[in-house]
Amino acid sequence: MSSPVLSFPAADRQQWQDIVAKALKGASAESLNRTDEDGLDIAALYQVEPTADTKSGQVPVHRLTANPAQRLAYGWRVCQPVDGGGKADEVNDKILNELTGGATGVYLSLGPVSAPDLEQMLHDVVLGAADIIIDAGLHIGSVMAAFETLSFGHDKSLSDIGLDLAIDPFAPQSDASLLEDGLRVLCRTDERQIPHGVFRLNGWQWHNQGMSQVQEIGYLLAAATQIFRSGMAAGLSAAQIAPKTSMCLALPADLFDGIAKCRAIRRGWSGLVTALGLDANSYRLKLQTLPSLRMFSLIDADMNILRTTTALLGGAIGGADIMTAFAHDELSGASPMGRRLARMQQIMMIEESGLGRSLDAAGGAAFIEARSDALAVSAWAAFQDIEASGGAAVAQSAQRFAAMAEAAATKREKEFAAGALPMLGVTLQSDGQPVVDLMPRWQAVSRPVSVIEAIRRQTALNPPRILILQPDSADNSKLHAVRRVLQIGGMSAVHFTLPLDQPDAMTTARPAIVVLIDMEIDSLAPALQAQLKQSLLAGGIFAADDILKSEAQIAWLIKLADMTKEPN
Repeated sequence: MSSPVLSFPAADRQQWQDIVAKALKGASAESLNRTDEDGLDIAALYQVEPTADTKSGQVPVHRLTANPAQRLAYGWRVCQPVDGGGKADEVNDKILNELTGGATGVYLSLGPVSAPDLEQMLHDVVLGAADIIIDAGLHIGSVMAAFETLSFGHDKSLSDIGLDLAIDPFAPQSDASLLEDGLRVLCRTDERQIPHGVFRLNGWQWHNQGMSQVQEIGYLLAAATQIFRSGMAAGLSAAQIAPKTSMCLALPADLFDGIAKCRAIRRGWSGLVTALGLDANSYRLKLQTLPSLRMFSLIDADMNILRTTTALLGGAIGGADIMTAFAHDELSGASPMGRRLARMQQIMMIEESGLGRSLDAAGGAAFIEARSDALAVSAWAAFQDIEASGGAAVAQSAQRFAAMAEAAATKREKEFAAGALPMLGVTLQSDGQPVVDLMPRWQAVSRPVSVIEAIRRQTALNPPRILILQPDSADNSKLHAVRRVLQIGGMSAVHFTLPLDQPDAMTTARPAIVVLIDMEIDSLAPALQAQLKQSLLAGGIFAADDILKSEAQIAWLIKLADMTKEPN
């Protein structure tokens, strides 16, 4: 096969601009530009000047993974989530299923646990051969004590068993005392009893509470700075803290933004450790990434497979060290098939696609470079703003992080209701399948799509009687469009064309809600108007043209759902 360079000669910028102009048929390329939710501009065409790194072919330090040689040889670590809230033997089955199915570690959610139960959960797991990342929240003390007992029973130290405590003192529903707990662990004189990882700052949790991308990265940098500040005040050095501190980032469905986020947070970390007098090349960031859960839907959950795939691609190309993927049906209780698909997506990316064989696969791409820079610069400014107000500890105690997340979530939900955030399988190509129940553990996730799920549940309990009326000369395209809107809310309608074949058809239909296409209510015959007034009761009459405005569709569905509620 001939070289692509020989087959396709290089094109200069003017040639690209000519191609774009031709494709847009005279429209300006600027017409494709947009602004993201953080107010950052995203252009269609970029001009990025080569840097000293790109000219020399060197990968900048801030783009390298924590262990480049390991990533090139084996790819990233596939660390799959396991809910440890069930019976010990059932949890053990889930862990073994993940590990024997190709995962290299488990992300284990635990409450208070005894050493015997933990022993049973990890039965037949070779300690030290698999990563064990703990999500224990406020229960980290009892969980760590159980792991210490377990390790002693196996003649191992905590540093031998691949344990990461993943403490985040500033996460939602966290407590400032966790910072002191983590620092006490780092201050142990016996290094063998310091786990592989102690702090793992969890931007993913705040993302699911609503934080924007810039806010999430800014939070991570502020939280890391607070740990360094408090640790050094306790007598630890930055060199002791940095290797035991890692970060957890959310991956959106937009793979390009996922790539840029990974690169932006590494750039921020590099700047942070450099400011502390450390060599950024010797203290590279260990980064765990998880697909966003706020983009998941209970409606047409199979679409979550696509969202997860593109999200994981963003982490893979962006250089994540560890990736954790949830089943597409995680919100309603992960099925064995769903967990297997989430695991195999990553294994195929590593083994078949070879996405781990490059340390900076997106390097030099003009859009990625510009997007990474924009996120990094804005996130650093957000971090500095938090620092100027007293740092992460002050922000957490003042509920500033929660307020940031709530404000961003509220804005996003309004945009979704206004039709500005279309979602495949929900507002686009929606189906009429029933909405399953949401698992209690995910109730706090701020998902814009939850408004549609609530409409579906309400209208399933009390389906509204909807009638669509149109003159026989009307264009059926509006009829189909109204039906598509109704389908989003899980509703259906009876359709009549005027004039009616049966004079009493309106009375028989007994509609509570009427949609008029290309006609006014006053244009109806007096007898039909009388029939409508008798049957509408608490319903209403709506014009199709008003409904079909993109910014009005979901608001109208909310109104219909409210009409179906039983009075108190």
